[in-house]
Amino acid sequence: MRKLLTLITCIFILSSSYCQTWFDLGLKGGFGTGIIMNNNIWDDPDYNHRLSPSYSFGGKIGFNFNDNHEITLDILFNKFQQDFLYNQFDSISQSDPLYKSSLSYGSISYLLMYRNNKDGRYSEIGTSIESLLNSSRTDQNSQPAIDLDRFNKTQLNVVAGFGAYLLGSENFGITTGIRISYGIKDIFSENGKSINLPTLKQYDTYSASHPLSILFVLEANFDFAYVAKAQCSRRKLILF
Repeated sequence: MRKLLTLITCIFILSSSYCQTWFDLGLKGGFGTGIIMNNNIWDDPDYNHRLSPSYSFGGKIGFNFNDNHEITLDILFNKFQQDFLYNQFDSISQSDPLYKSSLSYGSISYLLMYRNNKDGRYSEIGTSIESLLNSSRTDQNSQPAIDLDRFNKTQLNVVAGFGAYLLGSENFGITTGIRISYGIKDIFSENGKSINLPTLKQYDTYSASHPLSILFVLEANFDFAYVAKAQCSRRKLILF
């Protein structure tokens, strides 16, 4: 985080000396899949990850230092979900009864991102603070629901993405891309660990669970304000 802020400061100093800067607003939404990264589950033949729908939507404000460098602040509402197919007693086979379970949570996240724009394409990297709002667990095997206190309600994620300009005009544009987010710390609290989330199954050693989301993102941006020097003055004006 400190290195990112240092990079932002350096870019701002250089850009403000030579280039016009401007602000943009955007609406964005993403749809893809969520995966709980847990070593015990990957090694367990009785549990299989299922392709699980996840999504996000919200808005952003961007500060463009020049045509290539931009800092964005995103505020997004998210839904993360992980589905499992499992066997309660033995390794999964055609003759054993199979059960389905699903674990999900809703959240709001605040993302600080650095974006590099070049030749109609972009790449971005940054971090987000995510606050959990609700949780849900369903299970065909009559397992209990899961309360929100089983989760760590505040998450820190590293985020990266890439994409390309799709269409637009001089002050309006639509981009598409891929965004990947990875939770740095365990998604479950001590209360969650005590009941062996996410599977409710006891393993020899505990393994932390890190949420990973991979989303296809569509974003619409509008340039709404430019920073320019006033004539006959050193003052800077914001032109809408």
